[in-house]
Amino acid sequence: MKFEKKESSPCVVALTVKADAEDIKSEYNKVLNAFVRQGVIPGFRKGKVPLQIIKQKFQQEIAQESQQACFRAFYPQALKESGLEEVAVTLQDVTDLLFTPETGFTFTALVEVKPDFDLPKYKKLALKKGDTSVSDEQVTERVESFRRAFAKFEDAKEGDVIGDGDFVQFDYSGSLADKAKTPLADVVPDQKAICSSTGFWTQIEEGRFLPEILEALKGMKAGESKDDVTVKFPKDAAPEPLKGKKAIYTLTVKAFRHRILPDDETFVKDAKAENMDALRKQFREQMEKDAVAAELEARKNQAIELLLKKSDFDVPPSLVQRQVQSYLQDLAQRAQYSGMSADYIEQNREQILADAETNATRQVRLSYILLGIAKAENLEVTDDDVTAGLEKMAAANGKTVDELRKQIVDNGHLDSYKEQLKAEKALDFVLAEAK
Repeated sequence: MKFEKKESSPCVVALTVKADAEDIKSEYNKVLNAFVRQGVIPGFRKGKVPLQIIKQKFQQEIAQESQQACFRAFYPQALKESGLEEVAVTLQDVTDLLFTPETGFTFTALVEVKPDFDLPKYKKLALKKGDTSVSDEQVTERVESFRRAFAKFEDAKEGDVIGDGDFVQFDYSGSLADKAKTPLADVVPDQKAICSSTGFWTQIEEGRFLPEILEALKGMKAGESKDDVTVKFPKDAAPEPLKGKKAIYTLTVKAFRHRILPDDETFVKDAKAENMDALRKQFREQMEKDAVAAELEARKNQAIELLLKKSDFDVPPSLVQRQVQSYLQDLAQRAQYSGMSADYIEQNREQILADAETNATRQVRLSYILLGIAKAENLEVTDDDVTAGLEKMAAANGKTVDELRKQIVDNGHLDSYKEQLKAEKALDFVLAEAK
């Protein structure tokens, strides 16, 4: 058997393999003998058909089976002898297959291979350390936010005005701030929540509704109206026809309910805490843990950006496409939960795909860098590492370690999971070595 390898494109090698008649004789005879044993010809008993008749009757089938048998035999051998580290190859990537028992067998396979690159400097990286302290004011803010979860609501009395946290029922309708005062329903008919509503309930709290309308409702009484509330839509997070434009809304308050916050004694009791000091201590401890975790994540991101900045090499296309598909699936799920319209996705399709490919390429490149560091530093993944990783996953999704292990093994993902853990170990090593 002879082979020839030639770079076809980045991370893709054209591997041409040639085997002469003597090389393929064994594989050809195995196929031929199978047809002799199994071939059925009228007038002959099974297994007793003369060889020449078998060759004539099943000529095409024998050639196809022999071709496949030879590929299975010679492709792995050619990979090994050529020193190529295969990432992926499909039948669509195999061309120029020629087979005859007299001349032999030849084919060309486009083989995706691992990239050849130099590891960037990964020791003594200069990483900024963040502030993990938690102030008294931050603790107070978090405690008060928690207090609001125990609030009760009472119907407003005559003459009361709307304040922060109140639930308000109101009518509204909007139109563009243009000369024609075009109703928003004519501009974005599929965005009814933006255009108008009757008897709409919302809470006076950031993020609940259009901020200018929430602010305008403060101080109003039941039965009052406003017809000049200006809303400016952002350029990046609004329906296409409204991006960067202004609209004028008319509001009429129908009713509202006051938010009544519990006093300290009731709050402590509802929160099942010993006292306010104990509750504040509990929040502070959790906030400090969160701050440390956030600071660690920030340093990881810094390290990743530095490693990627110092490394620019091609990666296997199939791995990028696999990551792209995963990214798009996640995007589709997020879009479903967030109410993102199909029109928005279609209108921004090219940009979404470009971003997906950029992010996927970065992820694949980072994986190779981290695995390269792990190899250079002899970092290995033990059974205990696998178990510890599965324990974290189990705690997060409510499954047992044994269930997760079985799922990963059954799906054939154990090796890739170990690679993931090895990459994480490498990143931890980089952080430990950083300045």
